[in-house]
Amino acid sequence: MREMLQRMRKHFDAQEELREKVLDVSREVIRLSARAIAATHREDQSNADEFLAKSRDTLATLTEAVKAEPHLANSGIILAAYQEYGEATLVRALIRDGKLLTPEELSIPYKPYLAALADTVGELRRHALDLIRVDEVERAEQALKLMEEIFELLMEFDYPDAILPGMKRKQDMVRRVIEHTRGDLTIAIRQRKLERTLKRAERGK
Repeated sequence: MREMLQRMRKHFDAQEELREKVLDVSREVIRLSARAIAATHREDQSNADEFLAKSRDTLATLTEAVKAEPHLANSGIILAAYQEYGEATLVRALIRDGKLLTPEELSIPYKPYLAALADTVGELRRHALDLIRVDEVERAEQALKLMEEIFELLMEFDYPDAILPGMKRKQDMVRRVIEHTRGDLTIAIRQRKLERTLKRAERGK
Protein backbone atom coordinates (compact mmCIF):
# COMPACT_ATOMS: atom_id res chain seq x y z
CA MET A 1 0.00 0.00 0.00
CA ARG A 2 2.79 2.39 0.93
CA GLU A 3 4.54 1.79 -2.43
CA MET A 4 1.29 2.45 -4.29
CA LEU A 5 0.80 5.74 -2.44
CA GLN A 6 4.37 6.76 -3.22
CA ARG A 7 3.85 6.04 -6.91
CA MET A 8 0.68 8.13 -6.91
CA ARG A 9 2.38 10.97 -5.07
CA LYS A 10 5.27 10.87 -7.51
CA HIS A 11 2.83 11.04 -10.43
CA PHE A 12 0.98 14.08 -9.08
CA ASP A 13 4.21 15.78 -7.95
CA ALA A 14 5.45 15.53 -11.54
CA GLN A 15 2.19 16.99 -12.84
CA GLU A 16 2.40 19.89 -10.41
CA GLU A 17 6.00 20.57 -11.39
CA LEU A 18 5.08 20.52 -15.08
CA ARG A 19 2.13 22.83 -14.47
CA GLU A 20 4.36 25.38 -12.74
CA LYS A 21 6.83 25.19 -15.62
CA VAL A 22 4.00 25.65 -18.12
CA LEU A 23 2.73 28.70 -16.23
CA ASP A 24 6.17 30.31 -16.28
CA VAL A 25 6.75 29.63 -19.97
CA SER A 26 3.24 30.79 -20.88
CA ARG A 27 3.80 34.08 -19.06
CA GLU A 28 7.03 34.54 -21.01
CA VAL A 29 5.20 34.02 -24.32
CA ILE A 30 2.60 36.60 -23.28
CA ARG A 31 5.27 39.08 -22.16
CA LEU A 32 7.27 38.76 -25.38
CA SER A 33 4.12 39.06 -27.49
CA ALA A 34 3.10 42.26 -25.70
CA ARG A 35 6.55 43.73 -26.34
CA ALA A 36 6.29 42.77 -30.02
CA ILE A 37 2.97 44.61 -30.31
CA ALA A 38 4.41 47.70 -28.62
CA ALA A 39 7.41 47.66 -30.98
CA THR A 40 5.08 47.31 -33.97
CA HIS A 41 3.16 50.42 -32.93
CA ARG A 42 6.48 52.29 -32.58
CA GLU A 43 7.39 51.10 -36.10
CA ASP A 44 10.46 49.48 -34.56
CA GLN A 45 10.63 46.62 -37.04
CA SER A 46 13.87 45.10 -35.77
CA ASN A 47 12.68 44.70 -32.18
CA ALA A 48 9.21 43.59 -33.26
CA ASP A 49 10.72 40.79 -35.33
CA GLU A 50 13.09 39.82 -32.52
CA PHE A 51 10.36 39.63 -29.89
CA LEU A 52 8.11 37.65 -32.22
CA ALA A 53 10.88 35.17 -32.97
CA LYS A 54 11.55 34.69 -29.26
CA SER A 55 7.84 34.33 -28.55
CA ARG A 56 7.49 31.74 -31.33
CA ASP A 57 10.45 29.71 -30.04
CA THR A 58 9.18 29.87 -26.46
CA LEU A 59 5.73 28.77 -27.58
CA ALA A 60 7.29 25.80 -29.40
CA THR A 61 9.03 24.82 -26.16
CA LEU A 62 5.71 25.08 -24.34
CA THR A 63 3.88 22.96 -26.91
CA GLU A 64 6.54 20.26 -26.74
CA ALA A 65 6.45 20.22 -22.93
CA VAL A 66 2.72 19.38 -22.76
CA LYS A 67 2.52 16.85 -25.60
CA ALA A 68 2.22 13.95 -23.17
CA GLU A 69 -0.32 15.76 -20.96
CA PRO A 70 -3.60 16.34 -22.87
CA HIS A 71 -5.25 17.99 -19.86
CA LEU A 72 -2.59 20.71 -20.01
CA ALA A 73 -2.35 20.88 -23.79
CA ASN A 74 -5.97 22.10 -23.95
CA SER A 75 -5.90 24.19 -20.80
CA GLY A 76 -6.56 27.90 -20.55
CA ILE A 77 -2.88 28.46 -19.81
CA ILE A 78 -1.80 27.12 -23.18
CA LEU A 79 -4.67 28.70 -25.10
CA ALA A 80 -3.81 32.11 -23.64
CA ALA A 81 -0.22 31.76 -24.86
CA TYR A 82 -1.41 30.78 -28.34
CA GLN A 83 -3.83 33.70 -28.37
CA GLU A 84 -1.27 36.33 -27.35
CA TYR A 85 1.33 35.07 -29.80
CA GLY A 86 -1.32 34.94 -32.52
CA GLU A 87 -2.44 38.49 -31.81
CA ALA A 88 1.11 39.84 -31.91
CA THR A 89 1.86 38.10 -35.20
CA LEU A 90 -1.42 39.16 -36.78
CA VAL A 91 -0.96 42.78 -35.71
CA ARG A 92 2.56 42.79 -37.14
CA ALA A 93 1.46 41.42 -40.52
CA LEU A 94 -1.65 43.59 -40.78
CA ILE A 95 0.07 46.86 -39.92
CA ARG A 96 3.21 46.21 -41.93
CA ASP A 97 1.81 44.41 -44.97
CA GLY A 98 -1.98 44.64 -44.76
CA LYS A 99 -1.95 40.84 -44.81
CA LEU A 100 -4.14 38.51 -42.78
CA LEU A 101 -2.23 35.37 -41.80
CA THR A 102 -4.02 32.02 -41.48
CA PRO A 103 -4.04 29.69 -38.45
CA GLU A 104 -1.87 27.30 -40.45
CA GLU A 105 0.71 30.01 -41.12
CA LEU A 106 0.81 30.75 -37.40
CA SER A 107 0.68 27.07 -36.37
CA ILE A 108 -1.98 27.71 -33.73
CA PRO A 109 -5.39 26.07 -33.14
CA TYR A 110 -8.59 27.62 -34.49
CA LYS A 111 -10.11 28.77 -31.18
CA PRO A 112 -7.19 30.91 -29.97
CA TYR A 113 -6.71 32.14 -33.54
CA LEU A 114 -10.25 33.56 -33.67
CA ALA A 115 -9.88 35.10 -30.22
CA ALA A 116 -6.57 36.65 -31.30
CA LEU A 117 -8.15 37.94 -34.50
CA ALA A 118 -10.91 39.66 -32.53
CA ASP A 119 -8.38 41.30 -30.19
CA THR A 120 -6.38 42.47 -33.20
CA VAL A 121 -9.18 44.93 -33.98
CA GLY A 122 -8.41 46.86 -30.79
CA GLU A 123 -4.77 47.18 -31.83
CA LEU A 124 -5.81 48.33 -35.30
CA ARG A 125 -7.94 51.03 -33.67
CA ARG A 126 -4.88 52.16 -31.71
CA HIS A 127 -2.92 52.22 -34.99
CA ALA A 128 -5.67 54.23 -36.71
CA LEU A 129 -5.73 56.80 -33.90
CA ASP A 130 -1.94 57.14 -34.06
CA LEU A 131 -2.26 57.83 -37.79
CA ILE A 132 -5.04 60.37 -37.27
CA ARG A 133 -2.83 62.27 -34.81
CA VAL A 134 -0.15 62.74 -37.48
CA ASP A 135 -2.75 63.61 -40.15
CA GLU A 136 -2.32 60.37 -42.12
CA VAL A 137 -6.05 60.01 -42.60
CA GLU A 138 -5.84 57.84 -45.72
CA ARG A 139 -3.77 55.22 -43.90
CA ALA A 140 -6.19 55.39 -40.98
CA GLU A 141 -9.00 54.66 -43.44
CA GLN A 142 -7.08 51.59 -44.61
CA ALA A 143 -6.80 50.41 -41.00
CA LEU A 144 -10.55 50.85 -40.56
CA LYS A 145 -11.15 48.83 -43.71
CA LEU A 146 -9.06 45.98 -42.28
CA MET A 147 -11.08 46.15 -39.06
CA GLU A 148 -14.32 45.87 -41.03
CA GLU A 149 -13.00 42.92 -43.02
CA ILE A 150 -12.04 41.12 -39.82
CA PHE A 151 -15.49 41.80 -38.36
CA GLU A 152 -17.17 40.30 -41.42
CA LEU A 153 -14.98 37.22 -41.08
CA LEU A 154 -15.75 36.84 -37.37
CA MET A 155 -19.49 37.11 -37.97
CA GLU A 156 -19.29 33.89 -40.01
CA PHE A 157 -18.74 32.01 -36.73
CA ASP A 158 -22.17 32.01 -35.14
CA TYR A 159 -21.71 29.22 -32.60
CA PRO A 160 -22.81 28.79 -28.97
CA ASP A 161 -20.36 29.20 -26.10
CA ALA A 162 -20.12 25.43 -25.79
CA ILE A 163 -18.36 25.41 -29.17
CA LEU A 164 -16.66 28.82 -29.27
CA PRO A 165 -16.52 30.26 -25.73
CA GLY A 166 -16.77 34.05 -25.59
CA MET A 167 -17.09 34.57 -29.35
CA LYS A 168 -20.41 36.42 -29.23
CA ARG A 169 -18.97 38.81 -26.64
CA LYS A 170 -15.90 39.30 -28.83
CA GLN A 171 -18.10 40.04 -31.85
CA ASP A 172 -20.02 42.69 -29.89
CA MET A 173 -16.75 44.22 -28.71
CA VAL A 174 -15.38 44.38 -32.25
CA ARG A 175 -18.58 46.03 -33.50
CA ARG A 176 -18.31 48.76 -30.84
CA VAL A 177 -14.62 49.37 -31.53
CA ILE A 178 -15.31 49.77 -35.25
CA GLU A 179 -18.20 52.18 -34.62
CA HIS A 180 -16.02 54.35 -32.35
CA THR A 181 -13.15 54.31 -34.83
CA ARG A 182 -15.44 55.23 -37.72
CA GLY A 183 -16.72 58.15 -35.65
CA ASP A 184 -13.20 59.34 -34.82
CA LEU A 185 -12.19 59.08 -38.47
CA THR A 186 -15.26 60.99 -39.63
CA ILE A 187 -14.43 63.83 -37.24
CA ALA A 188 -10.81 63.86 -38.45
CA ILE A 189 -11.87 64.02 -42.11
CA ARG A 190 -14.30 66.87 -41.43
CA GLN A 191 -11.66 68.73 -39.45
CA ARG A 192 -9.14 68.40 -42.26
CA LYS A 193 -11.67 69.61 -44.84
CA LEU A 194 -12.47 72.60 -42.65
CA GLU A 195 -8.79 73.46 -42.22
CA ARG A 196 -8.21 73.26 -45.98
CA THR A 197 -11.24 75.47 -46.64
CA LEU A 198 -9.97 78.06 -44.17
CA LYS A 199 -6.50 78.00 -45.74
CA ARG A 200 -7.96 78.56 -49.20
CA ALA A 201 -10.03 81.41 -47.84
CA GLU A 202 -6.93 82.96 -46.26
CA ARG A 203 -5.01 82.72 -49.54
CA GLY A 204 -7.93 84.31 -51.37
CA LYS A 205 -7.89 87.45 -49.26
